[in-house]
Amino acid sequence: EGQRLAALRDRLWEGIAANLKGVRRNGHPTQALPNTLNVCFEYLEGEAILMGLDAQGIAVSTGSACTSDVLDPSHVLLAMGVPPLIAQGAVRFSLGRGNTVEQVDRVVEVVTAMVEPLQAVSPFFLEETGV
Repeated sequence: EGQRLAALRDRLWEGIAANLKGVRRNGHPTQALPNTLNVCFEYLEGEAILMGLDAQGIAVSTGSACTSDVLDPSHVLLAMGVPPLIAQGAVRFSLGRGNTVEQVDRVVEVVTAMVEPLQAVSPFFLEETGV
């Protein structure tokens, strides 16, 4: 089950990274829990992404697991060297036994469709990426 979840996690990351600029994976790419992916959407607000995904029936959390109930940037991400303005855009995806490839592909589609417009109106994102 760990291998299957790791494959889904990697598919999720690869889809997000292929479709969006200004995303970064937090943590080690292989030395990580197989069912968890933490991503920073640079210069965006993680809570806005969470609410948009929730409206589409996709459950995620913001920040890291140990600070998901706090709106401040995760002290864990900050200790990893993630700048505060970028850490504010962290979203944690968790996968489980019931998740499928089709669900992961839908999440990639929904995340892409939701994040692109947010990036288009983010002055920090536009300034940093030159898009």
